[in-house]
Amino acid sequence: MQTHLIIHQKLVQAVKNLRKNEAEILDLIAQADQTRDFLMLMQYPSLFSYCVKEVGLTDAEAYNFLALYKKSKEIPALTEAIQSGEVSVSKLRHVCPVINQENQKLWIEKAKSETNKKLIDEVAKVSPYTKKREVVKPAGEGMKRLSLDVSPELMQTLVRIQEVLKLDNLTQVIEVAANETLERRDPVKKADRAEARAKKKEANNETGEICSENKASETEPVVRQERKALPKAIVHAINRRDRGQCCYYGMRNRRCESTHRVEIHHLTPISRGGKGTIENLVTLCHDHHKLIHETFFSTIQNSANPYT
Repeated sequence: MQTHLIIHQKLVQAVKNLRKNEAEILDLIAQADQTRDFLMLMQYPSLFSYCVKEVGLTDAEAYNFLALYKKSKEIPALTEAIQSGEVSVSKLRHVCPVINQENQKLWIEKAKSETNKKLIDEVAKVSPYTKKREVVKPAGEGMKRLSLDVSPELMQTLVRIQEVLKLDNLTQVIEVAANETLERRDPVKKADRAEARAKKKEANNETGEICSENKASETEPVVRQERKALPKAIVHAINRRDRGQCCYYGMRNRRCESTHRVEIHHLTPISRGGKGTIENLVTLCHDHHKLIHETFFSTIQNSANPYT
């Protein structure tokens, strides 16, 4: 059997074991809570402190288990969902604020099928919003941690800027946006540029030299390349067709669809006669583009029309 399939099967089994262990931990916490004088005999004031200090759970893990256990008294189906091994404690904990007797089937199914991020978003849609003030705290090594609420529209804008500029994280997005805005809008910087231009003009008038710096600043330096850049019309056509998403197909014929650091790839390499045509070009994320070039193996659908 191929190595990647062996690793996959072992991971699937490990996750099943993890779910089984979570169900057992939840059951034992219930037994501890229902055992008379358990905390007094163990000399702990609460189940939370016992789970953290004596059992060894992290604060977050203990909170998840105890919140789920408390809610499962009202909604026993939560315990059954954990015992089935289909969903994790951390995901079910997210639905505790909104689940009730009437909607329990809906939210348990969402917890089983949705990603953690999508599940949190779904819960947030039906949870009452309480506006919180922006918080800035020290984060060590001279850094600050900023906490604030943003609208879904602003979040999409920030993520799109990250994708377009191929940045690694949202911190870089904020940094780039802030620097460019200040460079263009800050009246002090505008005054400094105006003064610099005036001095340069005066110096050029005195020496008779022609100033070419402004032209140089408006264009990028020309770098000699062996490969000719793709025409903009072709690039636009590829972006419209692929919607800026990776078209790599991996195991189980699932498309990647990542929009992070996407690049245009030649299906048939130029070294083998490939042309810069729409039919021979496809969008790939950086990681899958690198994988194909390193392994010379691609599972991209290469039929007559793989995008329908």
